Amino acid sequence: MSWLRKWKKTKAKYSWREIEKACKQTIDRYDGPEITRVIGLSRGGLIPATIIANHIGVRFVYSIGIASYELTEEGMTFSGKHEVYQQISINSRGMLKEEHVLIVDDISDKGATFEHVVRTHMPSFNCSFNTMSVFVKPKTSYVPDMFYKQVDQDKWIVFPWERD
Repeated sequence: MSWLRKWKKTKAKYSWREIEKACKQTIDRYDGPEITRVIGLSRGGLIPATIIANHIGVRFVYSIGIASYELTEEGMTFSGKHEVYQQISINSRGMLKEEHVLIVDDISDKGATFEHVVRTHMPSFNCSFNTMSVFVKPKTSYVPDMFYKQVDQDKWIVFPWERD
């Protein structure tokens, strides 16, 4: 029970309205090539990716499913490995060719998920891309091209689509 109290003290909860505002304000600052495709990193990046795609008028939204955290007695813990459970199909990869893609996640905590996607998946897509997350933590190894806000390293962000 003590680990549960610890997590309750360090949680930061965000509402739907706050997340929608954060996504829109972040993408409104973007001044690069026209984004024609969006990839959401599942699960956390799917909703921000959809909000952004709707806001900028992009119809094509893809997802890459990667699990890298597991529930332990200490709470959600980085497992040190990436289980890719959903990839972009070969047919869809052709649709990304020579497009400008935005890769979206909810948070760049350790940065390992972004690094994995950028190193492992993006070279085979033959496209240019930018990365974005709603939040970043100071010790992340991968700082996305765009983010809304940096949050304290010890905060656990609770998004409105997650159970508390």
